[in-house]
Amino acid sequence: MSEWTKATKAGATERGFTMLETVIALFLAMVMGFGAISLFLYSVNYNAGASDRARALALAQRTMETLRARDYLELANSDSTVVVTDYAAAAGTTDRRTFTVRTAIGDYPLVGASRQKAIVVTVTPTNNKRWTGGGVTLRTFRASTEMGSN
Repeated sequence: MSEWTKATKAGATERGFTMLETVIALFLAMVMGFGAISLFLYSVNYNAGASDRARALALAQRTMETLRARDYLELANSDSTVVVTDYAAAAGTTDRRTFTVRTAIGDYPLVGASRQKAIVVTVTPTNNKRWTGGGVTLRTFRASTEMGSN
């Protein structure tokens, strides 16, 4: 006689999961699945914001290098704000983002006459749907090449 036959003849019964236990287990799995989906959506939003910050930094560096390449005498004191649409081609599609570029150029006070200018470039993504943590600000100084009295 086999072991199974002996166990059944001795009165042992096999039990499986009841319908209620199965429903509770599926409900718990569903709740954990929704939690994972919300974390996934949260991370997608933050990654898109990080991408916007990286593109804002590249745009700020490009603007700053354009200003640094100009002659010192061409740098007039100014404060301007421009809205720029940046195009990034990825996998044959064009991805457009809009940024606000603020450029401020001013005399940096020294003892006596100012022979140094401060240049500040701030680039802020205008897409408010993504988390970006604010704009990117770059600062630099340019000095005149003329000699002064010390």
